[in-house]
Amino acid sequence: MRLEAFATPEQFAPLIEELRFRYHKWDAYVGGVLRVLPEALVLSREEHEDAVDCCVKLHGAFERAGKHLSQDPASMDRLGIPKTVQRIIRAERPCPYGIVRYDLIPTDSGWMAPEVNEDAPGGFNESIASAPLFGDLLKGAVIPGDFADSFLDALPLGSCAGLVYATGYAEDLQHVLILAELLRSRGVEPLLASPEHLTCGPFGKPRLLGQSVDWIFRFFPGEWYGYLDNIGAWLRAAARVPIINPLSRLLRQTKGLYALWRETVLVDDADTALLNRHTPHTEFFQKERMDRYLADREGWVLKKQFGRMGDTVTLGRLCTPEIWEKAVAEAAKSPEAWLAQHAFIPIPVFNGVRRLFPALGVYLIHGVFAGYYSRADELGLTTHEAYYVVTAVETA
Repeated sequence: MRLEAFATPEQFAPLIEELRFRYHKWDAYVGGVLRVLPEALVLSREEHEDAVDCCVKLHGAFERAGKHLSQDPASMDRLGIPKTVQRIIRAERPCPYGIVRYDLIPTDSGWMAPEVNEDAPGGFNESIASAPLFGDLLKGAVIPGDFADSFLDALPLGSCAGLVYATGYAEDLQHVLILAELLRSRGVEPLLASPEHLTCGPFGKPRLLGQSVDWIFRFFPGEWYGYLDNIGAWLRAAARVPIINPLSRLLRQTKGLYALWRETVLVDDADTALLNRHTPHTEFFQKERMDRYLADREGWVLKKQFGRMGDTVTLGRLCTPEIWEKAVAEAAKSPEAWLAQHAFIPIPVFNGVRRLFPALGVYLIHGVFAGYYSRADELGLTTHEAYYVVTAVETA
């Protein structure tokens, strides 16, 4: 795996403008800094195949664990799944549709997947735009996968789709806008709305803004559903139409799953060996182990059961002892919401000027590889300030 420049500043500038305005990536700049690299993360063919194989196998293991959990209210409570969401999960009709992204971190012992992005994974815009914008500039490498076609070929039946998202966030709107354009290209009418706009009576299809929909794409965090006033409508809708991703995917999104499968029997021996190899040891935060967390600051990571873009993650090796003590004390106030995870050492790549730590984002749609959305940062903690990096695979 290496970083390889593929564009001059003169070539890159107009491509960034196209990425922002044609493909709706409005957050290309964060804090006044361009967060898109003019280098590609280039994998060997073997690295690409190994990464995809790893994610497909992990996906199977998490799917089997999720099926077990969906029938176990006590485990859902342990994972912090809101009661209202549990009701929706139990009411959902069987739904094979789903989009997941695994962020793989390279280490000396192989790929490590510190968490799963299966509830409302992002990065569609970049993945869809990467080949048409940057593919012709790459030499000796190609951009694999096709998120757009994979998404379209896997659509549920129906001529009208509801796209629900957190309307207060422009970065969420940019995701559903790109999907809306894809749907129109296949003759499906998209209807963009807040999840609060859903209604669903005793009979008939669910409706968004008064219009019936055949299926729903959900870009709204599952744990937030407990705050909705129209939860009854979602209960009825979940039983009648496909929802992508189903609310049951929250069972695999929660970082607590990594701790729960180590506490109880959720998977067989083969899956256990797979998860031990590719996921870091994780435990529910234990107040009685605070001294151990404090004494071995660089060996631990604290994170909440639910969090996105690294917003609740504290890496002991990246902070001062004072900040770490405050983080441990904060977790001790609500230990049921927090996890302690063993830290691991990521392998950096070099771009000739600085070293960057990559997070290789592998998309699976219905369990099949659909493209990459990868990022890189300077510390080894992927947040909203990480750089988007085009991912390519050697052709020779």
